[in-house]
Amino acid sequence: MSIKTVQSLLIIPILTLTTLSTASAHETPTAPDDWLVKESPYTEDDIDKTFIKKAGKLYKRKCKKCHGSKGNGKGSAAADLEVKPPKFNASGYMASRKDGQFFWVLINGSEGTDMEAYGPGTDVSLSEEQLWQLIAYMRASFTQ
Repeated sequence: MSIKTVQSLLIIPILTLTTLSTASAHETPTAPDDWLVKESPYTEDDIDKTFIKKAGKLYKRKCKKCHGSKGNGKGSAAADLEVKPPKFNASGYMASRKDGQFFWVLINGSEGTDMEAYGPGTDVSLSEEQLWQLIAYMRASFTQ
């Protein structure tokens, strides 16, 4: 076997490892403290079948294509994204994040990803009420 062949065979695994490590290296910045203290105005008592149906429609329109209908990060657009969407349904994922963190990301987007800003005045322009509905829906549907 020639030296060039050996070098070529060694380069492929190195490039693969480099690609894998950079693709999973993104970490969403933590929201500022004044955002982290924000809490959803919705309580468990507010989240009934009617709420889930209404908020679920909003999730399907705005979030499903990337985050998937099951919150598993495997929506129809996810395969084409350089930075993969988080898996909301992963054990402990929802419980380990504060409402204010989700709200901040929804308002501002997530730098370095395809997650755009959804808050009032953006191209998507969801109301704060709709953003809180999304968060409540995600917690009710994907918390494990």
